[in-house]
Amino acid sequence: MKKKTKVILWSIALAVVLIGGLIGGGKYYMDRREEQQQEEMVAYVKKYHEVIEDDLKQSDKNNFIKSITIDYSSVKRNPMGGIDVNGYVNGDKKLVFHSGIDKYTVGNKERVETNGVGITSKLAELLGGE
Repeated sequence: MKKKTKVILWSIALAVVLIGGLIGGGKYYMDRREEQQQEEMVAYVKKYHEVIEDDLKQSDKNNFIKSITIDYSSVKRNPMGGIDVNGYVNGDKKLVFHSGIDKYTVGNKERVETNGVGITSKLAELLGGE
Protein backbone atom coordinates (compact mmCIF):
# COMPACT_ATOMS: atom_id res chain seq x y z
CA MET A 1 0.00 0.00 0.00
CA LYS A 2 1.23 3.45 -0.78
CA LYS A 3 2.42 5.65 2.06
CA LYS A 4 -0.12 8.35 1.17
CA THR A 5 -3.04 5.88 1.36
CA LYS A 6 -1.86 4.63 4.79
CA VAL A 7 -1.69 8.19 6.10
CA ILE A 8 -5.20 8.91 4.84
CA LEU A 9 -6.59 5.69 6.36
CA TRP A 10 -4.91 6.39 9.72
CA SER A 11 -6.23 9.93 9.66
CA ILE A 12 -9.77 8.70 9.01
CA ALA A 13 -9.47 6.06 11.77
CA LEU A 14 -8.14 8.68 14.21
CA ALA A 15 -10.98 11.06 13.33
CA VAL A 16 -13.58 8.32 13.87
CA VAL A 17 -12.05 7.41 17.26
CA LEU A 18 -11.93 11.08 18.33
CA ILE A 19 -15.52 11.74 17.27
CA GLY A 20 -16.68 8.55 19.02
CA GLY A 21 -14.81 9.58 22.16
CA LEU A 22 -16.35 13.05 22.12
CA ILE A 23 -19.85 11.66 21.66
CA GLY A 24 -19.36 9.03 24.39
CA GLY A 25 -17.84 11.58 26.76
CA GLY A 26 -20.64 14.05 26.10
CA LYS A 27 -23.27 11.39 26.75
CA TYR A 28 -21.55 10.35 30.00
CA TYR A 29 -21.39 13.98 31.14
CA MET A 30 -25.06 14.63 30.35
CA ASP A 31 -26.20 11.40 32.06
CA ARG A 32 -24.16 12.22 35.16
CA ARG A 33 -25.50 15.78 35.21
CA GLU A 34 -29.08 14.49 34.95
CA GLU A 35 -28.47 12.08 37.86
CA GLN A 36 -27.04 14.92 39.95
CA GLN A 37 -30.03 17.17 39.22
CA GLN A 38 -32.40 14.33 40.14
CA GLU A 39 -30.58 13.84 43.46
CA GLU A 40 -30.79 17.58 44.16
CA MET A 41 -34.55 17.62 43.44
CA VAL A 42 -35.15 14.63 45.72
CA ALA A 43 -33.16 16.30 48.52
CA TYR A 44 -35.21 19.48 48.01
CA VAL A 45 -38.49 17.56 48.21
CA LYS A 46 -37.31 15.77 51.36
CA LYS A 47 -36.41 19.11 52.91
CA TYR A 48 -39.86 20.61 52.17
CA HIS A 49 -41.93 17.45 52.72
CA GLU A 50 -43.93 19.29 55.41
CA VAL A 51 -45.13 21.94 52.95
CA ILE A 52 -46.92 19.27 50.91
CA GLU A 53 -48.25 17.55 54.03
CA ASP A 54 -49.58 20.83 55.45
CA ASP A 55 -51.34 21.66 52.19
CA LEU A 56 -53.01 18.24 52.11
CA LYS A 57 -54.05 18.50 55.76
CA GLN A 58 -55.73 21.86 55.12
CA SER A 59 -58.35 20.10 53.01
CA ASP A 60 -58.71 17.22 55.51
CA LYS A 61 -62.01 18.01 57.27
CA ASN A 62 -62.23 14.53 58.82
CA ASN A 63 -58.66 14.44 60.22
CA PHE A 64 -58.09 11.32 58.14
CA ILE A 65 -54.45 11.94 57.22
CA LYS A 66 -52.00 10.37 59.65
CA SER A 67 -49.00 10.33 57.33
CA ILE A 68 -48.03 10.89 53.73
CA THR A 69 -45.50 8.97 51.72
CA ILE A 70 -43.79 10.59 48.75
CA ASP A 71 -42.69 8.38 45.87
CA TYR A 72 -39.22 9.81 45.34
CA SER A 73 -38.85 7.95 42.06
CA SER A 74 -41.68 10.15 40.70
CA VAL A 75 -39.90 13.42 41.44
CA LYS A 76 -39.44 15.44 38.25
CA ARG A 77 -38.91 18.99 37.14
CA ASN A 78 -42.06 20.79 36.03
CA PRO A 79 -41.52 22.53 32.67
CA MET A 80 -43.44 25.54 34.02
CA GLY A 81 -41.16 25.74 37.06
CA GLY A 82 -40.94 23.92 40.33
CA ILE A 83 -40.89 20.23 41.09
CA ASP A 84 -43.72 17.70 40.69
CA VAL A 85 -44.17 14.74 43.04
CA ASN A 86 -46.59 11.85 43.55
CA GLY A 87 -47.38 10.13 46.81
CA TYR A 88 -50.01 8.40 48.88
CA VAL A 89 -51.71 8.80 52.23
CA ASN A 90 -51.61 6.57 55.35
CA GLY A 91 -49.60 3.86 53.60
CA ASP A 92 -52.46 3.06 51.18
CA LYS A 93 -51.15 3.20 47.61
CA LYS A 94 -54.70 3.63 46.32
CA LEU A 95 -55.05 7.01 48.07
CA VAL A 96 -52.85 8.90 45.62
CA PHE A 97 -52.04 12.60 45.47
CA HIS A 98 -50.08 14.68 43.00
CA SER A 99 -48.43 17.91 44.03
CA GLY A 100 -45.80 20.38 43.07
CA ILE A 101 -43.57 22.66 45.08
CA ASP A 102 -42.05 25.90 43.99
CA LYS A 103 -39.85 28.58 45.48
CA TYR A 104 -41.10 32.17 45.36
CA THR A 105 -39.31 35.35 46.27
CA VAL A 106 -41.50 37.97 47.90
CA GLY A 107 -39.57 41.11 48.68
CA ASN A 108 -36.29 39.78 49.99
CA LYS A 109 -37.76 36.62 51.49
CA GLU A 110 -37.94 33.24 49.83
CA ARG A 111 -41.05 31.12 50.34
CA VAL A 112 -41.67 27.53 49.37
CA GLU A 113 -45.28 26.65 48.56
CA THR A 114 -47.19 23.98 46.76
CA ASN A 115 -48.47 24.92 43.35
CA GLY A 116 -51.54 22.78 43.78
CA VAL A 117 -52.45 19.34 45.03
CA GLY A 118 -54.49 16.86 43.05
CA ILE A 119 -56.14 13.90 44.77
CA THR A 120 -58.10 10.85 43.70
CA SER A 121 -61.88 10.85 44.15
CA LYS A 122 -61.63 8.12 46.81
CA LEU A 123 -59.20 10.22 48.81
CA ALA A 124 -61.41 13.29 48.39
CA GLU A 125 -64.32 11.37 49.94
CA LEU A 126 -62.22 10.27 52.91
CA LEU A 127 -60.99 13.83 53.48
CA GLY A 128 -64.55 15.12 53.61
CA GLY A 129 -64.77 16.61 50.15
CA GLU A 130 -67.65 16.40 47.72
